[in-house]
Amino acid sequence: MVVVRDTFRIRFGKIDQAVEHFRGLASEYPAIFPSMEGLRFELMTDISGPMFTVYEYSILPSIQSWEDSLQALFASARFQEWFKDWKQYVEDGSREFFHIEKDNAGWSAPGAVIVRSCFRALEWRVRDAVALISDHGDLLADSGVATRHRVLTDASGRMFNVVQEVETTDLRAWEEHRRTMFSDPTFQSWFHRLLTCVSGGTHEFYSVAALAPFGPPAA
Repeated sequence: MVVVRDTFRIRFGKIDQAVEHFRGLASEYPAIFPSMEGLRFELMTDISGPMFTVYEYSILPSIQSWEDSLQALFASARFQEWFKDWKQYVEDGSREFFHIEKDNAGWSAPGAVIVRSCFRALEWRVRDAVALISDHGDLLADSGVATRHRVLTDASGRMFNVVQEVETTDLRAWEEHRRTMFSDPTFQSWFHRLLTCVSGGTHEFYSVAALAPFGPPAA
């Protein structure tokens, strides 16, 4: 499974209109992609980072499936009509590809808060980092601050990156956990092992704006 992540820089103050416009097209995806079993779509907006940013996630079985879906989208008369208005909201954009190392069942609903942690693995220690970060999801779930754990690795861009995405219902609880977790012996043991294969990282926070599942997620 792969994630194709499109990042759109929206014109200042136009993000609500851009999100509503995108939702309109997403609601018609089942008709545009009638044969795309397993295609899932997520739309998120910034809580941290550059203001007025929209992130579109397309989750598919393979990069070839993404290429097939893109051709179907561009061939759609509805998309051509939609794109004429979409251009007025977007200033710039970029695209990234990721392999899904650990999938989840999707986010709970629009409005959910997603914490995206990006870890820089030491050279050739990516598999060790993936294993440890996959275990981290269990620690977060046991602490009660995060669920729906997903782990990604880079398929484009800079190498040796591992991404963890989780859903949290309360950013205050997340921050309190972050401040106190080093007193937990289980976390201390996990973190000492993480230090052997990760050199740094960042946190980003998003709000889910729209979801569109097409077929069951990967097991």
